[in-house]
Amino acid sequence: MKVLIQNLQKISRLATDLIQQYEPDVMLAQEINISSENSEDFVTHNTSKLGYGTAIYSRDETPTEIKLVDSPYAEFGGFIYKKTTIATTHGVQFVSFHGYNGTPFKSIKKLVAHVDAVLKVLTDGPAVFAGDFNTWSKEFLDAVTIVLEKKGFRLVFNWPYTGRDFPLDHAFTRGVDIEEGKSTYFSCASDHNGALLQLALSSNK
Repeated sequence: MKVLIQNLQKISRLATDLIQQYEPDVMLAQEINISSENSEDFVTHNTSKLGYGTAIYSRDETPTEIKLVDSPYAEFGGFIYKKTTIATTHGVQFVSFHGYNGTPFKSIKKLVAHVDAVLKVLTDGPAVFAGDFNTWSKEFLDAVTIVLEKKGFRLVFNWPYTGRDFPLDHAFTRGVDIEEGKSTYFSCASDHNGALLQLALSSNK
């Protein structure tokens, strides 16, 4: 199963273009500009009134068990809440996550609270929890990893953000294995690199 993960930076039609280019089975999109994309591809999304947020695309299968979760904390200014989309497809529960940012007052506690809010609504079983976590340093990632590991997740892949020493984007899985040597990252019109992961259900799930 090929899974594409991308922060789209609100660029028009970028999700549709990437689907056509890479032909993933599943796409986890963050900062999607939903009104510019193929509406049939992205019926599963958690977006603002302006049409920005997260979404999940699934090839040849309609997602089920859809859940939409907002960060418990607003971004600076008090109006924007980062959004998460959750759906089950291809036998796996997928989480398209765009974590609490907090700029200029970054907070590990508030990012962890956002991750916790999502974990509380997940069901047991195979899952992929991935996207732009806004992990500004190793301390941020360590805190998030501890919370996710308690629920059976493990960090399987992260990929660089150009110009930063530490990655913002990560993929955690539970009951799902990454196929070694078959996953990579790529650049596109967004300021974030994207990831292409080749995944399979664990034999001991």
